[in-house]
Amino acid sequence: MFKIFLKIFLFLFIILTVTASPSILYANEEKVLKRGNGAEPDTLDPHLATGAWEGNIINDLFIGLYTKDINGKPIGGSSIEYSKTEDGLKYTFILRENHFWSDGIKVTANDYVSGFRRVLNPKTASQYASLLYMIKNAQEINNGTKPIETLGVRALDDYKLEIELEYPAPYLLELLTHYTTYPIPSHVIEIHGKEWIKPKNVQTNGPYKLLSWRAHDNIRLKRNSFFYDDGNVWFDEVVYYPTEDNEAALRRFRAGELDINSGYPENKTSWLKKNMPNNIRHDNILVVTYLIFNCQSEPFTDKLIRRAVSLSIDRDIIVNKIRNFNETVAWSLVPKGILNYEYSGLIEEKNLTQEERYIKAIKILESKGYSKDNPLKFTLKYRNGGDQKKHMVAIQSMLSKANIEVSLEASEPKVLYSYLRTGDFQVGDAGWIADFNDASNFLFLFESSSGPLNYGKYINPNFDLLMKNAQNEIDTIKRANILKNAEEILMEDMPLAPILFGISRSLVKEDISGWKENSSSFHGTRYLKRATP
Repeated sequence: MFKIFLKIFLFLFIILTVTASPSILYANEEKVLKRGNGAEPDTLDPHLATGAWEGNIINDLFIGLYTKDINGKPIGGSSIEYSKTEDGLKYTFILRENHFWSDGIKVTANDYVSGFRRVLNPKTASQYASLLYMIKNAQEINNGTKPIETLGVRALDDYKLEIELEYPAPYLLELLTHYTTYPIPSHVIEIHGKEWIKPKNVQTNGPYKLLSWRAHDNIRLKRNSFFYDDGNVWFDEVVYYPTEDNEAALRRFRAGELDINSGYPENKTSWLKKNMPNNIRHDNILVVTYLIFNCQSEPFTDKLIRRAVSLSIDRDIIVNKIRNFNETVAWSLVPKGILNYEYSGLIEEKNLTQEERYIKAIKILESKGYSKDNPLKFTLKYRNGGDQKKHMVAIQSMLSKANIEVSLEASEPKVLYSYLRTGDFQVGDAGWIADFNDASNFLFLFESSSGPLNYGKYINPNFDLLMKNAQNEIDTIKRANILKNAEEILMEDMPLAPILFGISRSLVKEDISGWKENSSSFHGTRYLKRATP
């Protein structure tokens, strides 16, 4: 009897499969977006994440008071309107009442209070906590010297939130699009604690919810029907794949296994321009790539030795010969395109030829006892994946011309950044993408108060004082001049060797619409669609 039933079932299954409308089958498949996303995330907790590859997924899952539109500009998320006091120190946000967590529980002002308190609670150990130090009492709370209840974030009622600042922050609305400022589902965390972010427990308030996470394989998100703008979300599911190998990712893209990939191989640039020009996408983002020196580790406690290493990097070859993406050589930390800030290369040797820079570097090192017979030796830790190895090998070769012997050590990005945050390095490969369009978002990385984000533990009281003065200056021109003076001190001390101001490059299928190039490199899945045949 069982065999007869099995045969009938198989017969019906084959008939249904063969006769099913191809358009229906395709319709189900077309509603799934497959995104190559670089590195494997370390976490999807918005208060613990630190990488852009994590942020891409988090921004599909969660949303804050503000979010970004299709052009990467700040727009209201939970907030539908706001007001602020004349001195710019107190903001009141009115929240939408049609905003829910993915289990149908309403998002309220108290969820934001809990979120801000959680980020700044020293027990959370949020790497990005210092980003919020403009909020009243935030720094003292994060340092453990004031109670969490004194934080300048208050729920005036369920749908009215007040944020009080220590000093004016003209970039606040853009900062509120950053995942560090996102709310948390307190009702979930109360039950599951640290396990709240696991797929079986987590509730989200963005366009998607977390369906599954198979480590080093894929992360699958499913459309959140409770999202307030769900009617304008096109894809039912989005699958994120770790794609650290750009060569392999390009093969998968060409085979149709990926609709989008964040990056492509440098050595395939010319071929792609010729054979796949409609798939190449570039964002002129606010980003700097640099080497960071551990200022607390010999011999890099000496700023002259740091300068010698910096001068020995042939930036022109890296930017214009190896990469060749129309990027810009970096002679300072703050990139071009920053609002209310005039870019100017601050490294005085920028006008020398590279040979002249080598001569100067060699003289500095000889004055410190280093020579061809006694080379300066150190280990350079760098991010594995993409084209980074090629860049690091090139730098290794460049530095050898100045009697510098470099050992290279590759790690996964999340491991590398763990080394940087804990000071377990001599020289490291690093980069920073702006969280908001303001010079302070780059310069704050070197304030002594920035904790683990000040990777090299650089300390200069004069630099810190100027940064403090800039915080309290309302006049934009005067503020810019103060920040420029701070950057001049920074580049004189050379705790970093800036290399280039880069771009974000991606591969995107021709049938994907809604991908708008922008300086934030923000491409939320909620704005993307697939053209129907």
